Amino acid sequence: METIPIPLTDLIAPIPNIRTRTFFIVNDRLDIDALRNALTDLIRNHWRKLGARVVRGTKNGQWEYHLPKTFDDEYVLFNWTSEDSEASIGTVTESLKRPSPDSGIAFLQPINDVDSCFRPADWPFEQKDDPADAPILYVHIRTFTDATVIAISMLHVFGDQLGLANIVKAWMGILDGKTPPPFVGYDEEVLPHDKAFADFPKQDTYRKGRIRVRRFGEYALVLLGFILELILHGEESHIIFFPLKMVESLRERTSKELEQKHGADPGLSHADILTGILTKFAHMYKTSPVTISLSQTVNLRGRVPQLLSPARDGYIHNALIYATSRYRHSRSTSVGEIAYLNRQAVNEALTTKGSDIGLAVMREKVKRGQSLHICEPFEKSYGVTNWCGAWKGVDFTNAVKTGEEQGGKTRPLDMLVLGFGGERKTPKRFHSTVMCKTSDGYWVDFTTSRKGMKAIKDYIASDPALERY
Repeated sequence: METIPIPLTDLIAPIPNIRTRTFFIVNDRLDIDALRNALTDLIRNHWRKLGARVVRGTKNGQWEYHLPKTFDDEYVLFNWTSEDSEASIGTVTESLKRPSPDSGIAFLQPINDVDSCFRPADWPFEQKDDPADAPILYVHIRTFTDATVIAISMLHVFGDQLGLANIVKAWMGILDGKTPPPFVGYDEEVLPHDKAFADFPKQDTYRKGRIRVRRFGEYALVLLGFILELILHGEESHIIFFPLKMVESLRERTSKELEQKHGADPGLSHADILTGILTKFAHMYKTSPVTISLSQTVNLRGRVPQLLSPARDGYIHNALIYATSRYRHSRSTSVGEIAYLNRQAVNEALTTKGSDIGLAVMREKVKRGQSLHICEPFEKSYGVTNWCGAWKGVDFTNAVKTGEEQGGKTRPLDMLVLGFGGERKTPKRFHSTVMCKTSDGYWVDFTTSRKGMKAIKDYIASDPALERY
């Protein structure tokens, strides 16, 4: 048995307890046997680390990988189940019905509905639910007369969504007769680690409103700022669809306004605009100004020398840092202002100094047993994660099961990706996930208080295109 240590950047709480569940929904019937055989080939003969077990080390209690020198025939590489439904996928859940992009913002059923439809009931929800000797990957394939849903549960400690995308690309490549790229990060730390926490001056590592090491007892004061809201207001969740044309229109308008104000193109992306919308949505019902630490997940693939092409294609572990802007939020704060602050924070985080500090602080927080949550005492926090970039190039065409009704030909596959990554105990109202982008728009997992959701819907009724937002 080979023992492989897990890098500290993969171990910051709550990541070790999270099983990220992802649902790839494609508009054709896929070949279940071919999919299973290809995944077996990928793990048994190429990316063996996917077949490891994540266990507590006996010496220091730290999480580590245990990987057999060889896989016996009876060794479970992954958990696999499948079922065939003789019905259209449209009969299963309202959340999968595509809204018309011309109808504006749409509020669909929550991601929990999708999860309950396509996640087997006996799957572990999070890592602490794992049975003994649980594999890293759980896969469930459900076919319909007109679609297939590929549900994957993966330990977040093993990889992020761009890592999952690399797994799927290599998996589909096997079906196309292609050899997967070399596995990167088998038993070495790949992310930059030349500078330790102690190498930075205190003003770089104890920055207010940024990821930082907390003082003893400080986190209790952070949590106090959230308790009253959780007691007084119940949550309401939806998958929200944002039309692509609306997001682009907002980006163009706010970019012009910010260029006039700051004298240069702010370089806003759709992700910045969505972060602005979601943050404003989340605080719409609040009458008093609040100070917020707004965090954005940033991926380092293609942005540090160690993970440029082609190495990035074979790296499946976490490559995450966190960009944060701390500002005073009120009802008059515009989407453009929030988007601008977010873009500035992301740009700073992606500098060499910014990423080195972020990684060093993360490692130090793990050593001290501190969680990721970025927030100052008695203030508020909000976080946005964007998965859209992960799914570029993911294509299940090679897995299509050609049928007589198609005359032996496959049609272009359309794909929708939904999912959830978080602990059961964590309130969802302080974080949202942009799950995917389709040709029509963006699909977002969003939660706020019931009072807040009513305020959002009332506002959209009067300004459906967010022209005054």
